[in-house]
This record gives sequence, C-alpha cells and structure tokens, in this order.
Amino acid sequence: MKQQEFKINQPGKYEYLLPFETEGEEGKLVGIIEARAPGDYEVRVVADHLVAKTNGRVEVRGVVENGAKVKLVGLVKIAEGARETDSFLSLKLLMLDNRSYALAEPELEILNNDVKASHSASVGRIDKEQLFYLSSRGIAEVEAKRLIVNGFLMKKA
Repeated sequence: MKQQEFKINQPGKYEYLLPFETEGEEGKLVGIIEARAPGDYEVRVVADHLVAKTNGRVEVRGVVENGAKVKLVGLVKIAEGARETDSFLSLKLLMLDNRSYALAEPELEILNNDVKASHSASVGRIDKEQLFYLSSRGIAEVEAKRLIVNGFLMKKA
C-alpha cells in the first residue's frame, strides 16, 4: 500500500494527487492543516482512479483560527475503465474562533457504475460539553482545548 502524508501550516495554494495507475493498487492520503497564521489557505486533494480494482482512502483534518480562511476541496475521480474501485474521502475542519472561515467541499466524479465511492465533510467548533466534562475533571480550559485539538488532529498530547 502506498501512503502519502502532508502537513500545512502556512497560507498558500496546495494540491495533492494520489494516482492509481496499477490494477489492484491500494493507497492512502492523510493530511493535516494547521491554519493558525492569518491568510488564505486553498487546499485541493485528488484521488485519481485510472484502472480497475483500486482501493483509496483520503483523510484531511484541519484547525482554523486567528482570522485564517481555509477552502478545502477534495475530489475522487473514477475513470470509465476503473471498475470494482473502492474509494472514500473525508474532510473535517475545526473552527477555533469567530474571526476565521472554513469551507470543506467534497466532490465525486464517477464514470463507472461498478464502484463503491463515498465522502464526508464537516466544519464545526469545539463541543462545549467536552470542555465542561474536562473542566469537571480539573483540567483548565486552555489545556482542555489543547487536548481536544490534538485529539482531533490525531496527534499525541
């Protein structure tokens, strides 16, 4: 299985491609966006299934604060000859303040009916009940937020 990873922490335009060019190939693209510096972040991720029997997973998570603006677009492309393909796209952004902006747009471009393809996308804020629970256990709010963000980004505390 091939795996690509990326981490973004500066404004700019970024594009990541996960091509599937060999029958039976499996691949995964994992990305982290830490949009903590003000500015525009434009991120595009593409899983491009060109041949049959491929299996792809794309997962991108990000946090947005300090007036940053994030536009995250994900695309799963399945070519006409890419039968029996299985692909999943997940885009999740966590807003940490009211000055920032986040948009997650998943897209599917499927030219074959004999496939499994799905996507999910969400933009949200830290759950106040999570903060309350952690504070009831004696954890200060700043530390609780850090723990929640690290958990969301799949990082070790």
